[in-house]
Amino acid sequence: MKLLRKFNILLLSLISGLFFSVPESYSLPIAHLTLQSQHGDYIGQGQNFDITYTPENSDYFFPQVRRTTLGEPSELLFVLGTVTSGMDNTFALLFFGTDQLGIPIQPGFYANAERADFASSGHPGLDVSFQNRGSNEVTGNFTIYNVSFSQSAAIATGSPIESFSVSFEQHSEGAIPALFGTFTYDAFASEVPEPSTMLLVGSGLTGLIVLRKRRKA
Repeated sequence: MKLLRKFNILLLSLISGLFFSVPESYSLPIAHLTLQSQHGDYIGQGQNFDITYTPENSDYFFPQVRRTTLGEPSELLFVLGTVTSGMDNTFALLFFGTDQLGIPIQPGFYANAERADFASSGHPGLDVSFQNRGSNEVTGNFTIYNVSFSQSAAIATGSPIESFSVSFEQHSEGAIPALFGTFTYDAFASEVPEPSTMLLVGSGLTGLIVLRKRRKA
């Protein structure tokens, strides 16, 4: 009888835990890249791509602030994807900079871009590499629609970049064929639930109920 009473108390405790447990969650950063490559473009090889990157499906997922101007970010770099030897190679490097314009990076249209890290004074920086193909010389333009930074993003992802949205047109080695594309990044794109103690308790509760039935039998 005492054993049965103890079991009922334990069962009641488990039921209480079941109703009052609250599952936790964490944020999952996401990046999305589209490329439309004209015939003769070296980077995209004349093909189109639509890729979503997350830390879980990519060997590399590193948003970075490369340079600052007036104490504010002025060049961003995104290292993304997985390197393979086939067409499923998703590895991409994307640079966007306003450091040679003398201003922090901000929404706007940026014409007469040159290769980032090597742009001359008065020119914004642009450099999109894909599937291990890069350019020695870059010309083009880009439009930033949204860019934001926060301390919470720096804590969560190691980078202060919270969100970024851009479209671009890039020409490699002075060629006429262009690589067109769009890119978005969101440090807090979705909430992913942690393994819930509610589920663990539920499993334990089911096991105890089954065990009790077996003992009765």
